[in-house]
Amino acid sequence: MDNVIRPNFGRKAPEPQPPAHEDEHALRMLGQAGAFLVGLIEDEDGPEGPSFKVVVGPCPGDTVEAVAVMPATPAGRIDAEMVGMAVLRTLELVAEQDAPGIA
Repeated sequence: MDNVIRPNFGRKAPEPQPPAHEDEHALRMLGQAGAFLVGLIEDEDGPEGPSFKVVVGPCPGDTVEAVAVMPATPAGRIDAEMVGMAVLRTLELVAEQDAPGIA
């Protein structure tokens, strides 16, 4: 998402995010809405411990950002699926609007 305009007030632009950990495993893509893909990954060795992450990234593109992190438990997986579907639906609603709006 490096094409987002961010005020930097004369400071140096932030360094790009490092690539995803090699221990992250894509579980499934939840869908595409507008110019974004929403997916679910499992991260075994993240700073928060084993977890499920809902990720969003531009399409086409090869980078994603985590927007929600849930513990790697059966309940955490269910929660991550629900959050992912909510994010996907929100992006769909925003993409359907004629004028830019607020989600």
